[in-house]
Amino acid sequence: MKAKLFSFAGAVFAIAGGLQAGTLELQPKESAPPTIAQSEPWQFTIAAPGWMAGLDGTIGVRGVNADIDVGFDQILQHLDMIFAMRAEAQKGPFGIYGEVIYIGLSDNAQINRLINNINEEVNETLVDGALSWRLINQPRGSLDLVAGTHYTNIYERLELHSDPVAIQQASQRFVNNIADDLRSRLDQDISNSEFLQALKSTIKADIINRIGNALERHENRPEIPIGPLGGRIREEIAQRVEQFIEVKKSELRARVDALVERGVARREAVQRVVNSAKARIANQLAVRLNKRLGQTLSRDDYWFDPYLGLRGRYNFNKVFYTAVRGEVGGGVASDLMWEVEGVIGINLTRSIFTEIGYRALAVDYDNDGLLFDTTMHGPQITTGITF
Repeated sequence: MKAKLFSFAGAVFAIAGGLQAGTLELQPKESAPPTIAQSEPWQFTIAAPGWMAGLDGTIGVRGVNADIDVGFDQILQHLDMIFAMRAEAQKGPFGIYGEVIYIGLSDNAQINRLINNINEEVNETLVDGALSWRLINQPRGSLDLVAGTHYTNIYERLELHSDPVAIQQASQRFVNNIADDLRSRLDQDISNSEFLQALKSTIKADIINRIGNALERHENRPEIPIGPLGGRIREEIAQRVEQFIEVKKSELRARVDALVERGVARREAVQRVVNSAKARIANQLAVRLNKRLGQTLSRDDYWFDPYLGLRGRYNFNKVFYTAVRGEVGGGVASDLMWEVEGVIGINLTRSIFTEIGYRALAVDYDNDGLLFDTTMHGPQITTGITF
C-alpha cells in the first residue's frame, strides 16, 4: 500500500512539475520499484501426459480378492477410451495445478457352462488438484511446496449371460438325481434340517459343479483391473437352490399328507406326488437359475485423498532440464497413497516442451466392501505448451 501511495505521489509531482515547466515528461527519472504482482505476470502450461502404465496389486469385492497384474500391453488390447490433460498456472511464488486422467477398459470371456459368457467393464477416473508455493527460486532451479487432493473413481460392471438350454437340462438332471432323496425324506418324514443337510452334498455336486469354476479362475486373475464381482455366485446359487428345494419339499409333504388322510398308502402317495412334480419343479428351478445366472453386477466407488508434497526442477541449460515430484497422503479415505515422478525435459522452442520419465501412483483403500490396494506405474511421455 505504501509503495502504491509513493508511486501515485511521484506521478502527481511529475505531472505538476511538467505543467509548471510547460511540458510533460512521459518517463519520470525516478519511480518506486514494482511489486511482485506487478512484475510477475501469470504463466500458463497445458500438457498431455502419455502415461504408459500397468497396474498390479489386489482388488477385492465383499471379501473375495483378485490378484491383479495387468501390463500396459494388456491395457492397450482392452482399451475403449483414454483421456489425459494437465494444466498449471504460476504467478510469482504462487501456483495452481490440475490433472485429469480417464481410462475405460472392457473384456469378454467364454465360460461354456451354465454361464455361457461374461462381459466386463472397468472405468477409472483420476483427478488431481493442488496449490503450490515456491520455496526456492534460482536461475538454475526451483523447489515448490505442494498441498492438494487426489480424487479416485472406480466403476466396475460384470454382465453374466446364461445358457438357457444347459440350465434346463441341468435342472432336469438335478431333479432326477434328487428324486430318490425326495421320496426317502418324504416317506420317512424326517425334519427339515436333516433333509437339507442330506441334500447339500447333492446340490453342490449337481448345481455348483455345473456352474463350474471357470468364472472363479477368470476373476482371480483377470485380464483387466477389475474386482471379482461374481466371486460368490456359486455359493449364492447353492443357497437359493437349498431354499427352493426346502419350499418344494414342504409343498410335496403337504400333498402326501393329504393323500394319506384319504387312505392312500404313504409310499404310494410319495411315489405319485414326486413323479408328478418332477417336471414342474425342474422348470421352476430352471427359471430361477436363468434369472440368477443371467444378470448384471456393478458397483461405483469414489474417494478423496489429501496430500502434501514437493516438486523440484533443475535446468542444465536453456534446452535440457530435469524435474521430480513426490507426494504422500491418505488417512481420510485411503490408508495410504503416494505418488512419485521423475522426468528429463527438452525445450523444443521457447513455448513447446517434451518430457520423458517414469511415474508411479499407489493407493491402499479398503472401505464399503471394496479393497483397492494397487500400484499404477510405467513410463510417461508428456508434451505441452507454455504461454
